[in-house]
Amino acid sequence: MAIIKGVNFGSYLFASFFAGYVMMGVDLMLDGFLGLFGTYKYYIEMTKIWGIFKGLEDWITILGHMLNSLILAVVFVHPSVYFKLPGNGLIKGFVFGLVWHVLVIVFLIITALGGSEFMRAFLNMPLKAHISLFLEHLIWGMSLGLLYEPPKDYNS
Repeated sequence: MAIIKGVNFGSYLFASFFAGYVMMGVDLMLDGFLGLFGTYKYYIEMTKIWGIFKGLEDWITILGHMLNSLILAVVFVHPSVYFKLPGNGLIKGFVFGLVWHVLVIVFLIITALGGSEFMRAFLNMPLKAHISLFLEHLIWGMSLGLLYEPPKDYNS
């Protein structure tokens, strides 16, 4: 019995956690490369806005990021999305990461205009942080695409 019909759940778990780890790892390890990356610093500062995780902001940022990767990857692996994306896994992931980033920006604009201080702070990050996030979403998507294996017996 599948948890989500048409989804290889084990592959989804592995791919989503690994892709989240890769995205975060690239951000940490390439901090400053070509003046980009290091967006984790902005996340930690934004987490401080809430004031409820004093001293734990770095751990909350990591946990939140990994949970986001796990939860949001469901969209990618769902058969109604996965089998409609073009190309092989890598191309599917690239397209998904690109579309995902556009959706993130639209969401940020709407919620910032609606008064969300956290989203306003997110939207007001420097341009280099937004370029970095764009590249990181592409990396996340491509990692998902490379690692996720749909069920062999599923008819798309």
